[in-house]
Amino acid sequence: MSKRLLSTLLCVATIGSLAACGDSAPAPLPVTAAMAIGPRLPMDRPNTGTCIALRPQRWLPAIGAPEAGATLRAVGIQYKQDVRHVETYASFRTKMRCLMEDQVVPLMQPGLPMLVVYNEDIGLMTLAIGSRGAAVRAHAASPARGPAGDGAPAGIATALGALNSAYAPQIAAAQALVGPMDPRKQVFVGATDTLARAYSQTFSDIARDYGVYVVASNNQPRYRASREAAEIAVFKDPDLANVDEVYIATTAIVTNQTDLWGPQDVNPQAPKGERNLLFRNDKVPLTDIEKTLLALDEGPATGEAARANAAGHVVEGFRLGFATSLPAFKWGSDFGQPLPANPCANVITSYMACMNELGVDVVVQAEANPGRWASVQPGGWQPLEWMLSTWRTVADPHARFLYNICPHLVGNLLDLPFDGQSVIARRGGRSTPKHYVGNTEFTLGSDLEPYRPFVGDKPELIALAPWVSPDAPRAALLDTGAKLSPGSGDALENDYLETAVWADLLPRSTP
Repeated sequence: MSKRLLSTLLCVATIGSLAACGDSAPAPLPVTAAMAIGPRLPMDRPNTGTCIALRPQRWLPAIGAPEAGATLRAVGIQYKQDVRHVETYASFRTKMRCLMEDQVVPLMQPGLPMLVVYNEDIGLMTLAIGSRGAAVRAHAASPARGPAGDGAPAGIATALGALNSAYAPQIAAAQALVGPMDPRKQVFVGATDTLARAYSQTFSDIARDYGVYVVASNNQPRYRASREAAEIAVFKDPDLANVDEVYIATTAIVTNQTDLWGPQDVNPQAPKGERNLLFRNDKVPLTDIEKTLLALDEGPATGEAARANAAGHVVEGFRLGFATSLPAFKWGSDFGQPLPANPCANVITSYMACMNELGVDVVVQAEANPGRWASVQPGGWQPLEWMLSTWRTVADPHARFLYNICPHLVGNLLDLPFDGQSVIARRGGRSTPKHYVGNTEFTLGSDLEPYRPFVGDKPELIALAPWVSPDAPRAALLDTGAKLSPGSGDALENDYLETAVWADLLPRSTP
């Protein structure tokens, strides 16, 4: 039995639909490093056996929506986080490249550019790399990690405290350079060298080596490179024997930043990790956990800086706009109602309307949704509320967006679960109608009335990742979510799905 057939059968067994498993996808064609346009294969590739060994127990190949005449192929990676992937810089680099090998390389076609979107906070766990993070990694793998439900994540706070101690010399040195900072975020400043090596350089190299556009997100400050002996002595990773350069924060400002790298260097004078950086978006507004637990700094809310932040960057004829989680829910009006006038005056309340005014074609909604996916929020059933972002992007009659790409981070981190269903949505989608789990019903007194149009199957959801179980009554889904959560002790604990969604993007002029 071929690997492709086996993967398809496993997919069908989980999802129950051959079409949803992307079996209609075009067969991948050979790709060479000599290709001038479109993706290519690098010399530095992990082998198949290595990548299979790094997959979680629950895994599926990418689920997609091919289109004739496409000018850009987009892939959203649903990564399951695991402490074994952040033992060393090499282990993180290998896993990220295995995600490319598993989910992106099979979709490469000569002459067709690719956009690869990794999830929000994909660099967060790299704080635990090496000897300085050993205690946190051990704690994350122990039963003492939870449960704490979906409330204040005490385990996360404890881990940040341990990392503050581990990076104390670098934090003190950084304070001397950039000034005092909130203790809740100081580890991100002190650990800049680690974050630059693990996060920035990993994804910068992937974009360049594979010949693709890459989007990823992390919490970190701007940085510079230094070859000064005194600074190397202070800021170098003690686990690295030979270091001729270190990376040092230039500011105490730490944002949740989403970065876009291209396949070619555009600024040779920039530090490693940023020479092919095309655009950076600073998240605005921030969630409560980002403000209270991490004390992150918000992106610009007003003025030209806010407009530039929301306007995004043009890639292969598509203007990409970045709405990292919460901003994707900020419209300033209910679904179907006119968008607010002058929406860029303050993007805190109308970020999506501002992006719409600025001509964004593709909303890139990288996600790290903290909490259970199958859950009841203040707005009611969470997967129904989620339609306010992904589906509304391409269904609201007052908006002009063409696509929404929303890859989710999944997996338990200490006592905090992350979960969701990754999706790519298209305006005027003609695919088999689909829905998030639990979205075929509306519960009076719980679900908000403006969310009633979100109920049911939607053809705009052209590529949708399945959840860990088939759809069921909400009570059963709630039970499954509890079993997945940290400290449940159930066989399903932390058994989330790693997969990807992909779609061929058509330019605005295409019918």
